[in-house]
Amino acid sequence: MMSLAAWSIGGICFGLGLVAALMARSRAPMFPAFALPLVWLIALVAFGLTLPSEPAPYFRAGGALGWGVLTASGLWLAGAFVGSRLHYAWLGALLPLSAPVLAMVFAREGLLPAFWGIGIATGLVWVLLGRAWASLEGVALSVLALCWATGLATYAGAPLWFGVCLTGAGLAAFGLTTLLARMGRVGWRYSYILLFGAFTLTAAGYQLAGSNAPWLQLVLWTLIAATLARGLAGSALWSRYALLVWVGLLAGAFATMRGFGLAVCALMTALHALVMSHREFTRTTAHENALYVAGALLLTSVLGFRLFTLTYPLRPPRADLYLYFTLLAFLTALIGLGALALWWSQRGERSPLWRSLLAGFWASAAPLALTAIFTERGAAGWTAGALGAALSAYLYGSRLFPWLMPLSLLGLIIVLPLGSLAATLADMPRATRIGVAIGLSVALALTALAIAITERDTSTADS
Repeated sequence: MMSLAAWSIGGICFGLGLVAALMARSRAPMFPAFALPLVWLIALVAFGLTLPSEPAPYFRAGGALGWGVLTASGLWLAGAFVGSRLHYAWLGALLPLSAPVLAMVFAREGLLPAFWGIGIATGLVWVLLGRAWASLEGVALSVLALCWATGLATYAGAPLWFGVCLTGAGLAAFGLTTLLARMGRVGWRYSYILLFGAFTLTAAGYQLAGSNAPWLQLVLWTLIAATLARGLAGSALWSRYALLVWVGLLAGAFATMRGFGLAVCALMTALHALVMSHREFTRTTAHENALYVAGALLLTSVLGFRLFTLTYPLRPPRADLYLYFTLLAFLTALIGLGALALWWSQRGERSPLWRSLLAGFWASAAPLALTAIFTERGAAGWTAGALGAALSAYLYGSRLFPWLMPLSLLGLIIVLPLGSLAATLADMPRATRIGVAIGLSVALALTALAIAITERDTSTADS
């Protein structure tokens, strides 16, 4: 059970989110002022849904999953308000990134469920407020990387606080870069040197403290990858295919420390993408920043999938990943998410909130339904297809890349805590699974009908 102090902290954080929502009276360039209050209410509903009493242990009254949703939602709303409306980018990033730290202090007995809750809040805010705050995608990837890296540390026997120290060093470098920019010293070199200098100091500190892990080596690998990406991004021919640089970093770090090396590189890459996305003081190009974000998306997604395979180990007969069920889920995600993102983006940056809700719902519900029908291999196939859809959009210069990013990670965010519940349906008789498939098809048909009616009414009103 969560302590009274933990729930008090969660309530204070959620209260901060309410204050930020009520203060959001001015209109952002592409987002209405009522968005933050509405997202606060939706976050409250999401918190309520995570607290049924039985039978799932993660959902018991007072459970850490609901606490994570409550705490992170409030910090995310406050961060979005501070970062997008008050223009304090460093403080805006610090608020949601402090949620995993609070979980490590107040939810030690239910650390992974607390991280799952923080992930749910991150996905919710990313979908609903993604275009209101330009920094949100970098902050979201950093929060997910920090949560999943710390979660993986519990499996790998790695230092639990290393990710927090690394994030603190990155945010300190971010703050110094912002200060230098206000003094007129702008350019990517300042951010680059401060950021990797902070990472190196963190790694060296752990080495001097007696750790035998290759921290400095991981920093060097990430530094080389970021440098190569920077160089190749300036080439019109090779800028898109520079994504292979991040693939090389993934291949080199994946087996280090049972996957924790990948977690460290993913976190550094996400923080690098976050800092470099502030073009007003880094002076980087749009396609260069897109390359950094694509690399962070790749490494963070594979990190999450690594944690998924450790949480739900695939044993016979469920380890038959070569069967067509996995391929079917892969193709469903690859094609379905592309179509969903295309529909979501039709109104551009002024896409109404109900479109975001519907897109987020299907990106979350589809992998759960596939898990209920095909077991965990359905979720595995969906995760690979979702990542492939997002990276393909980047690789071929599609405008859908920013829309596909949150959708590609939503499935993994939701399946991590709920995969065990959905997989229980897969063990039931075939008639039950057929019923799930029929229910999913009916819901999809009703959604398509509602969209057709709404679009027709909108077109008539416009004409």
